[in-house]
Amino acid sequence: MPRCNRVFLRNYLDNGGKLILASGRSTMIKSKVEKMLHHEVTLLGCNGAYICDSTGIYNKKPLDQEESLKVFVSLRHAYGALFWLLFDDEDPLYICFHGVSKGLLTTIKTVNKLNGFYREKMIDDENMFIKRLSEHKNYKLMCAFGIGNNADKKAAETFIALKDQYADYFTTALSDNAIEITAKGVDKGVGLTDYCKSQKILPEEVFVCGDSGNDLSMFRDFPHSFCMSHSPDYMKNSANHLINRVSDLEGYLEDPTKYENDKIKIMKR
Repeated sequence: MPRCNRVFLRNYLDNGGKLILASGRSTMIKSKVEKMLHHEVTLLGCNGAYICDSTGIYNKKPLDQEESLKVFVSLRHAYGALFWLLFDDEDPLYICFHGVSKGLLTTIKTVNKLNGFYREKMIDDENMFIKRLSEHKNYKLMCAFGIGNNADKKAAETFIALKDQYADYFTTALSDNAIEITAKGVDKGVGLTDYCKSQKILPEEVFVCGDSGNDLSMFRDFPHSFCMSHSPDYMKNSANHLINRVSDLEGYLEDPTKYENDKIKIMKR
């Protein structure tokens, strides 16, 4: 996390602001952010599949076990996903590689180790992955297709197939070369909306920031949407504001005229 973001967020929290991490990741990200900011934060984990705060983990919306296994079995051979990730409400991620060369496998694991703040604990065991998928309470299933335009194309094709075949069971989000699968009706926008209602926070009192496909649902449900400048064009076109860093929000907080006329750009569900 860049120093300018740490300083801004610490000051914001010191002065009574509230920070919600709406993340596709599991609980490990919460403790890492808290350590950097010296404040407790609330996590909407696995794209809003549960809430995690100082009281524990609640509002859990797990995947349908039987249908999750069907998705994995039917798609792993049909569309060429290179690996799958399984998220529950604990730190380790279960990963299953398929058709990955030793060289690429080494690269993937090395990149994760060098990923610093975002490094994940991973358990690479296909049998354990399948057992966890079929027997455990899970909150997100994710498949990735590699890198480059061809990987993005395969992901887009698979995304369409998933929406056609499994709309009654899952919500899917497309982020470039990867697809994220959560329980039906679970996305960041819904999770944040429900949380705000429980805390009596109005949508107009919220700034939402994002840079990938799983953030579009927040842009759909909240008017003050901020997209990171490194994001793809479809993200930028869906938000009301572009920023380079989270710390850029300080200028908007100081001058409400910059966002007072915001209207949601994405058609409501």
